[in-house]
Amino acid sequence: MSYYDKNENKIRRRKVSSSDNITRNLQDNRSYEKNSKANNSSIKKDRIDRERTYSSSRVSKSKRNKKKAKKRKILKKMLVIMLIPLVILSLAGSAFVMSSLKGAQPVTKELLESKYISSQVVSTDEIPKHLKNAIVSIEDERFYDHKGVDVISLVRSVLHNILTDTTQGGSTIEMQISKNLITNDDKTLKRKLRDMYNAISMDKNMTKDEILGVYLNNIYLGKSSYGVGKGAQVYFGKNVSELTLAECAMIAGITNNPARYVEHREAKKRQETILYKMNELGYITDEEYKDALRESVPFISEIGK
Repeated sequence: MSYYDKNENKIRRRKVSSSDNITRNLQDNRSYEKNSKANNSSIKKDRIDRERTYSSSRVSKSKRNKKKAKKRKILKKMLVIMLIPLVILSLAGSAFVMSSLKGAQPVTKELLESKYISSQVVSTDEIPKHLKNAIVSIEDERFYDHKGVDVISLVRSVLHNILTDTTQGGSTIEMQISKNLITNDDKTLKRKLRDMYNAISMDKNMTKDEILGVYLNNIYLGKSSYGVGKGAQVYFGKNVSELTLAECAMIAGITNNPARYVEHREAKKRQETILYKMNELGYITDEEYKDALRESVPFISEIGK
């Protein structure tokens, strides 16, 4: 083969090779364009999907917000409807309380002493400690803790009176003094509010010992006797300062129901209850409790029978 033929073959191969390269490049370009279009289409589709999802999410969120706003609006209306009667009741209650306390004056020792019922008043120092503790134990065991009104006793008495057929009082010693010396026996809310006000005022202006002195000098003990000074003479024929623990418990028991406890047998049962309570609250020891139970405590009216 001649030189020219060789060169011609080389040139032909280069042309064929070049043609093949161009064809492959065109195919690659078409494939790239196709892939690019596919990718662009996929990206576009993803973007549209995201936009739709976002739009749907915004619509859903908007609906939820509208529902919440609607619920809040309804709740506000309900609260307003509920508050209106409460405000009215509160105003009416305040007006009633103000009306009940109109003209009320501070309760002082001097005011109470001017209203004493007892004809035989004794000083607080003459009244035995056991008699004071006996009264506190059975009538108002939180006497030294409250400020005139015992909320616990009031709530308990209200629940008791609602849930049972019997009645139970929640008055403190101060409230009983108010009823005995300042207000009256009317079973009305107005009187109860006045007693509560007087009890709180009393506690502000007097010591607990002074309050006990007023109470013990004016309690009714049956047989036309008011106050422990008179009661000690009527039942035991002695001065109040001479009463024993057992006798103090007897006197303290009578005041709950004089018509019943003027009878010695009933008074003795009540005395045992009071002594138990005094021991439970720590006012007397176990030995004092047992000795007082064994002590003979006849009323002078019972002696010689």
